[in-house]
Amino acid sequence: MSDFKPRPGTFLPLMEAEQQRAKANVSPLTLLEILSQRESLSLPLFELQAQSGMEPSRYSEALKNLRSAGYIEIVGDPLDQMVRLTKNGSEVARLARPA
Repeated sequence: MSDFKPRPGTFLPLMEAEQQRAKANVSPLTLLEILSQRESLSLPLFELQAQSGMEPSRYSEALKNLRSAGYIEIVGDPLDQMVRLTKNGSEVARLARPA
């Protein structure tokens, strides 16, 4: 086993950089994948954002694009809106999964 010990104060910046790289890899397809893994194929609007880790403006743009493409629908009252995967969205999520 190695005797490697990180310098004090170096671990937090490393973890922050890793989180930024992970967020950069999040795409609209990630939202479809999250929804497709739910039994109900839906999630509350803000819970989906939290699970995706997307920044609010990027999340809003992704929802707009997915909705206009017919892959999701947003239903419910403004304070309780749910994002629901459509049949086409389910198919896209299935096709986007690695073989």
